[in-house]
Amino acid sequence: MQDHIEQLTKLFLKFPGIGARQAKRFAYFILSQQDSYVKSLSASLLSAKASAQTCVKCFRVFEGSSPQTSGVCYLCSDEKREKDKVLVVEKTSDIDVFLKTDYNGEFFVLGSLIPITQKSIIDGTNTKPLLERIKNDTNLKEIILAFPLTPNGDHTDFVLREMIGGNIKISSLGRGLSTGTELEYADPASLEASLKKRE
Repeated sequence: MQDHIEQLTKLFLKFPGIGARQAKRFAYFILSQQDSYVKSLSASLLSAKASAQTCVKCFRVFEGSSPQTSGVCYLCSDEKREKDKVLVVEKTSDIDVFLKTDYNGEFFVLGSLIPITQKSIIDGTNTKPLLERIKNDTNLKEIILAFPLTPNGDHTDFVLREMIGGNIKISSLGRGLSTGTELEYADPASLEASLKKRE
């Protein structure tokens, strides 16, 4: 039994923002539930994973697709969204928060922040596809860098500015957010103010 608890704990530790104590609580919770709940949870996870895919344009994880979109999510295929600006975020869940604001441009998911110990592109980020998009998309007029106000977030902002260069306007969120704020936990009003105050 203890091996199973440790195995589950290690799996839950991979969840963002989850520490060892919380991970072990999750493990004990799962093991204390009836078989029907565990089977339902397992089936839901497998079903969601099977229907999920990554947008070939913005790298956002989304559910479902139609033959007409060819792997492009509904946000990227929405003709009503402004095509002259792209807001770059760390992860898909950050986009959900910006959808509650009046921002109507496009998005791009970097996939991971660049650690302060790294000075250039690293594996696990979508930096190269971002640079290709900026180079080839003639509609683009502005890149908005929207990362957490943390050391790694600030470093990622700096590295990308260096890589993108001066051929396009680059702005960052205004400091309406508190230092250390994770974007997915920020309220829409603060995000909207940060967008309007971007630098």
